[in-house]
Amino acid sequence: MTRESGPSRRPRLALPFSFLESPDQVRLVAGEDFRYTLNGPGLDRWLPGFLAGLDGRRTLGVALEAVPEAHRQAAAGIVDRFYGERVLVDGTSLEAHAPLPRSLRAEGSGPLLRGLEPGTASPPLPVLVQDRLDYDEVLRFNRRCLGGGDPWLWATIGPMGRGYVSPVFLPTSGPCLGCLLLHFRRRSPAPEIYDGLIDQGKQGKPIQASTFPAPGVEILRNLILWKAARLAEEVPAAALYRLHVLEADTLEVTSHRVFLDPECGECRGRRR
Repeated sequence: MTRESGPSRRPRLALPFSFLESPDQVRLVAGEDFRYTLNGPGLDRWLPGFLAGLDGRRTLGVALEAVPEAHRQAAAGIVDRFYGERVLVDGTSLEAHAPLPRSLRAEGSGPLLRGLEPGTASPPLPVLVQDRLDYDEVLRFNRRCLGGGDPWLWATIGPMGRGYVSPVFLPTSGPCLGCLLLHFRRRSPAPEIYDGLIDQGKQGKPIQASTFPAPGVEILRNLILWKAARLAEEVPAAALYRLHVLEADTLEVTSHRVFLDPECGECRGRRR
């Protein structure tokens, strides 16, 4: 097993494959254009069940434990091959969801912080709220959460023209807050500003707070509370793991999927 297919990864089949079994042979078929044939002694007796169990929810380590010991090395080799050919991909945060009541543990600054009192449930849901573009604080918060075992959230009115409520980030699966910042940076017409703001925060120099309409603050606060509550649900809403963007002028809310960034220096190699 290679590092790329480590035991904590949560693989799933990229397409709805059917398994055609014959003695010592297994074919994977998805539509008319995607066909794979594997041959090996006794392959038909264990491979279809193993592949069907790769649903993005279980880790690869758990899935391999269900394979007879004599075939585990072969199973790991097939996983390596299928990742390389994009037959297997990583499961999403939604698939890795584990229902559990969480208690808000909000920190940060600005009007968003008001009304986010700690709950009585445990374990915690750390939330960083901001009213300024302090990306050094964002990255420090993200690193701290990556080193723990709890999901986390970020919300900000720092951009002033819009407010954000991040997806719920998970410690073992999906993107992290660093991935989201990289996404913002790539879309920015002046990406070097991100480096300047990070340096400003590291040096302890002032970063001015932004203003934001009070109804917009209330909408963002309710989005935070809504996501915290939905973490306890057995079948979560997809929006729990999406970025929400609120436009300050129109109070229009849109949601966007955030992808794990392979170039993210914050979580690369730590979420497999």
